[in-house]
Amino acid sequence: MSRYDDNGEGQERPTDEELVRLFLDGDNTAFEELVSRYESVIMNMAYRLLGNRSDAADVCQEVFVLLIRKLGSFRGEAKFSTWLYRVSLNACHDHARRSRRHISISESPGDDLPDIEQRLADDGFDSPERSMERADIQKTVREAIARLPYKFKEVIYLHDINGYNYKEVAEILGISLGTVKSRLNRARAKLANELEGYREQMG
Repeated sequence: MSRYDDNGEGQERPTDEELVRLFLDGDNTAFEELVSRYESVIMNMAYRLLGNRSDAADVCQEVFVLLIRKLGSFRGEAKFSTWLYRVSLNACHDHARRSRRHISISESPGDDLPDIEQRLADDGFDSPERSMERADIQKTVREAIARLPYKFKEVIYLHDINGYNYKEVAEILGISLGTVKSRLNRARAKLANELEGYREQMG
């Protein structure tokens, strides 16, 4: 149990921003708490964007090494989570560019299928064999998302999977609101086109 967890006496847990200040003042356990809060989030983000668990683990480790070096530059002008997402997305992008290899689509995320993938898989499939086809449909949706250009994949992840609004996505990525909307529309259109071809085959 973390020393920052609720102790049952009404004391609130420190905010992320308070933990940053504590760490910069020399409290290393504050950094451990930040890692505890965000490790699974960053791991999931990296896996969704890179498509490979080994690469995702490497990036997750890299992000927290970067965090130690970069926390001093955090000025509190945005929420800590927004700032951390920006650092993490940049690390994913750099890793993808360095690796220069096709995204693996052989791994299955198991039962944690994101809402966007579930919705796309559900659209238009009402046959009696629905339950038998579900695994194949979901695999097709994952593969379609994995083939998207990286810049489309990240807006799908942030907006459709993680639930950030347009303004928050723009802030995280450092792009304009119009660019966010344009990328998201183009990504959805590309997914819809690919899945339409699959539906025609199924029909």
